[in-house]
Amino acid sequence: MVRKLANNTGSNLPKITETKVVIQEETSLPAPEGAVEAVITWEPDKGWSQEDWRKLLEKLIEDKLVTWKEVTATVLGQMNPSQVGTSLASNKRVQAFHESRKVWQAVRAWFYSQAGTCVNCGTRLDLQADHIIPREKNGDDKLNNFQLLCRRCNVVKRPSHKKGGVTYLTAESALMWILFVYHPKTYEQYKILCRKYGLTMADIRFQEAWAMAHWLHREGRYDIDSITKL
Repeated sequence: MVRKLANNTGSNLPKITETKVVIQEETSLPAPEGAVEAVITWEPDKGWSQEDWRKLLEKLIEDKLVTWKEVTATVLGQMNPSQVGTSLASNKRVQAFHESRKVWQAVRAWFYSQAGTCVNCGTRLDLQADHIIPREKNGDDKLNNFQLLCRRCNVVKRPSHKKGGVTYLTAESALMWILFVYHPKTYEQYKILCRKYGLTMADIRFQEAWAMAHWLHREGRYDIDSITKL
């Protein structure tokens, strides 16, 4: 027997408050002929506790979407600040402030002197070198103008990401969080939830992530309503 994924009302997932999401973007006809009307529970992930995240991870593993080995290997890989120092050492603007053949030694000394955590949120995962004073504001490429930020905090800092920081997850993680916590049954519901979350990228990114629903649907593990447009 093929086991379907449990929905988000299960006792082993965080309880979330209910709000009504009405989807009528594609047509001017009234529901139900021209729109999908659904009641979907909603609460941003920013308020989740460590226990909430633990329950979600255990559910993903219980449903055989990932394994403990895969999760651990991914975390270990994210803890390795791969090419953060070497990318600085190979940057010609950084090299301009150092003697030839001594760039790596200078970068390494700077790198080792850091705390090894994001200066904003404290995570050890997915660290990047960030300009303290942006180059757009006349910041230079001297090593004392760099700090370690995680990818999320680095993105939030950018003026182009005005909604950054409203929720906890990065965009790529949020796309899956919405799918597995709320289990929208149509692409239209999924897109509305993505926008409600604060994701501002083009719709094509939502369509790409919606592929996961189709893959699991073919395995009999995710319900997709026949009225969906994708």
